[in-house]
Amino acid sequence: MSREIKPYFERSISPFVDFLSQKGVHPNFVTLLGFTLIVLGSAFLYYGMGLVSFLLLGTGALLDAVDGALARRRGLQSDFGAFLDSTVDRFSDALPFIALSLYYAEAGQSEGVFLSTFALISSFGVSYTRARAESLGVYGLGGVFERTERWVVLLVGIVADMVPLALLIIGVGSLITVFQRIYETKKALDRTLI
Repeated sequence: MSREIKPYFERSISPFVDFLSQKGVHPNFVTLLGFTLIVLGSAFLYYGMGLVSFLLLGTGALLDAVDGALARRRGLQSDFGAFLDSTVDRFSDALPFIALSLYYAEAGQSEGVFLSTFALISSFGVSYTRARAESLGVYGLGGVFERTERWVVLLVGIVADMVPLALLIIGVGSLITVFQRIYETKKALDRTLI
C-alpha cells in the first residue's frame, strides 16, 4: 500500500513542503518535532485519551513523511539525516506499543499486554530484516505490512476504539512480512551463489 500511495501523498504535501522550504526549516528539525508529537501522543494513549493521542500520533507520523521530502527539496540529503530518521523511527514505532502495554498492565488485562508486546516485537522484526538484508547487499525488500500500514491500522484502531483488534492485525501482518523478507533475502542470496 505504501509504495502505491507514496507518489500521490508526496504530491498532496508538496505545498506544505514548499512552505517549510521557503521558511528555511531544516529536515532534522521536522524529524525531531514529529518524534516529540509521538512521545506526547503515546503519553495520552497511556492515559486513555484516545482522540488526543490519535491527533498527536497522526500528526507525528505525517511529519515523519515530510522530513524526507523536505530534505530532497532543499538538497539537504545526508547520511547523518538518513541515520537520524531511521533511528528516531524505531523509537517512534515502539512508544505507542509500550504505552498500550503499560495501560493494559495497570488495568490487569493480560491479553492487551500480550497483543501490545506481540505487535512491538513483530514490528521490530520487519525493520530488522530489512536492515540485516541490506547489510548483506540485498535491497528493495517489500512485504504486505510495512511501516505505513502499521501506522494506519494503529490510528484507525485508536479512533474506532478497537485497539486490541488493531494490535492483533499489526502483529500478524508484521510477522507475515518478516517471513516474506526472510524468503526474499534467501532467494536473492542464493542467486548470487549461482
